Amino acid sequence: MSVPPREPSHAHPAPLAEWKLLLAAALGGVLGSAARGGVQAAFGAAGLAEWGAHLAVNGLGAFAAGWLFARLATADAGGRPLGLPHVQRLREHLWSVGVLGGFTTVSGFAWDAAQAAADGNHARLALILAFNGVVGIAAAAVGWKIGK
Repeated sequence: MSVPPREPSHAHPAPLAEWKLLLAAALGGVLGSAARGGVQAAFGAAGLAEWGAHLAVNGLGAFAAGWLFARLATADAGGRPLGLPHVQRLREHLWSVGVLGGFTTVSGFAWDAAQAAADGNHARLALILAFNGVVGIAAAAVGWKIGK
């Protein structure tokens, strides 16, 4: 009786335990939140508005997300992303979900926009909306391009 040959272990890596992904995301979140706190403290020490710190971290975070995705994703022959391979899940959870998720702030963006609207400061509201939408997407695209 012959035994069929085994596939190489790298062909189909075993799925990671969910607790490992959760732990990676949690640890990354602590690091990202601490970094955002540092940026907010630096803006405060310089006498700059907290909403400006939110714009800075969201812009930097969008750039970093684009760069990270470019580094982790697989691509087709034309360079178009196909997604993240299974072997990159731990890095994705640590850096993207964790660090960048803690560093960037959608809730801060929403609060800043609501506060600008409540204050009747339409110029600041337009800046916040445009920056987080248009500049954020452009920053991610630049990060992607540089990451490739």
